[in-house]
Amino acid sequence: MVVGAPEAFGMSIRHSVAPAWRLPALAFWLSAVFVLLPPAAVMAYAFSERWDQGLLPQGATVAWLTALAADDRIRAAAWNTVWISGAAAALAVLLGGTASLCGHLASARLKRLLDALALLPYAIPPVVVAIGALDLFVGQWGDVLDLRAVYIGLLAALLFPLVHQTLSAALQQLDAGPLIDASRTLGASDGFLLRRVLLPLLLPAFAAAGLLAWTTAAMEFAIANLLLAGSLELLQPLINGLRGANGHQAAALIVVSLLITTLLGLLVHLLTSWRIPSRSKSNTPT
Repeated sequence: MVVGAPEAFGMSIRHSVAPAWRLPALAFWLSAVFVLLPPAAVMAYAFSERWDQGLLPQGATVAWLTALAADDRIRAAAWNTVWISGAAAALAVLLGGTASLCGHLASARLKRLLDALALLPYAIPPVVVAIGALDLFVGQWGDVLDLRAVYIGLLAALLFPLVHQTLSAALQQLDAGPLIDASRTLGASDGFLLRRVLLPLLLPAFAAAGLLAWTTAAMEFAIANLLLAGSLELLQPLINGLRGANGHQAAALIVVSLLITTLLGLLVHLLTSWRIPSRSKSNTPT
């Protein structure tokens, strides 16, 4: 039996069929352009002499970047941001790490409670937190409490979900449940398991959580602008204030901040993918 070609029966074959991936690819590239265009414009503004006579910047220069190191105000704001965000990150890692480990060692009910508490900072806007802190700590206890300590405590509470989720993901990847059950079966205490097994394996996760918390705290703007305005200057409120005085210098400061944030993000990625063994990988036959 001979089957004729479709052209023999008057049928035509389409040779140009649009690929199914063309529309998703177009949507992806449009989204990428909209996301990358603002940072590209900021970088062009930071490396240009002026940008007020047309659609494109005029002249290339690095004077705005070199001027950052010579500005005493910027150096002071950078130092304040480094130590305050570092203190908040250290407190968040201490509290969040302790809570996460206790949740995995104690009971599943405590872990579910911590997971629910970790959602609260996402539901409360930072402006609401800042206004509440102003009414309570400045209006009522302003003569007793240091605003820097109040700000560090607020940041640590807001950073708790980040630390808790990072460490919980590391503990799940480590599959700590069987390790805990085995150590208790053998008569080892939870403190011994924590010191000799869990903490050495979780050191990269702790470091990654600390870097993430530090970066997030350094980029915080709303609470710092409302709570510390006039008493202590940080980088994010300073950048917002420089936009009206010297936009090129503000853009250069943003470029430096983005570069440091990107490098810290790469370091966090390396830390989270190093020295945390996966149970599924360890059980894979060779």
